[in-house]
Amino acid sequence: TKWNMEPASQAKAKITTKDIDFGQPSQRKKIYKVYVTFKSTGATNIEVYYDVDGGISFGKQFQDGDYFTSNKLLTTAGAWEIAELKPATSSEANNIKSIRLRFKNLTASDTPSDFEINDICIVYRAKSIK
Repeated sequence: TKWNMEPASQAKAKITTKDIDFGQPSQRKKIYKVYVTFKSTGATNIEVYYDVDGGISFGKQFQDGDYFTSNKLLTTAGAWEIAELKPATSSEANNIKSIRLRFKNLTASDTPSDFEINDICIVYRAKSIK
């Protein structure tokens, strides 16, 4: 397969992170927020969900916020913007050992070819070992 450097719109775009344990796989943590820096000139059609402790169902949701509504990243008119994602149910992000994020286009509409994610920052607190 030859690599094509030209961006293209994609109807079934999906990005799944590794299981992030912050270098402490056995220590419990609380996730407060996830910041995603991204840009897109059109509707991204990208929904963001998370799962914890090696789960793969990705049924956990985030609250609405800036550049994020109804579990979707919104258009940024081509400028880099930061979406602040807070777990919708804080107890689902408490006493966990790892977190995994999924960015997925669940619609029939394409994800624009200029959709980009620059970085993902997770705000968490490690809990003491008892």
